[in-house]
Amino acid sequence: MPILYVFRHAKSSWSDSTLGDFDRPLANRGIKAAEKMGIMMRESGISPDFILCSTSRRTRETLGLILPHLKGECRILMEDGVYKMQETIELIDRLRRLPAGVNRVMVIGHNPIMQDISLTLCKTANNPAELDALTEKFPTAGLATLDLGDGPWPALAPHSATLTGFNTPKETP
Repeated sequence: MPILYVFRHAKSSWSDSTLGDFDRPLANRGIKAAEKMGIMMRESGISPDFILCSTSRRTRETLGLILPHLKGECRILMEDGVYKMQETIELIDRLRRLPAGVNRVMVIGHNPIMQDISLTLCKTANNPAELDALTEKFPTAGLATLDLGDGPWPALAPHSATLTGFNTPKETP
């Protein structure tokens, strides 16, 4: 059954005003949060077999910090389009074109798309409190886990998933 991990990049730094949005690095707080979430992913057995990641500096740095904690082998695709997407349907369309045989996918990207796609795909939640939290805010380094049932990626559609987890650095020990 396909699983989609929707992971928002960790907190970025705004300290260097000469850098454009694309080139902003992680803040110290973001580095700590990404490492914390990586440990949580390892302890939870999260093992994507495919990662689709924005090419922005902060998403690449976030990926670099969690990658050592992920179980198993995974293919990584850095894609400019994930950074440039303005509409949720663009990401849904991209996910529909995933390679055959991919079952557990992690997308590392930006808000508002990370929150929007999670809410758009979600039909139900194992824990209604997690859905409420996701609806209220998708913080940096937040991770939504969506079970897509038996449908293949090309059939991905709104309201087709169950939210099985929503983890944030603040709620992670």
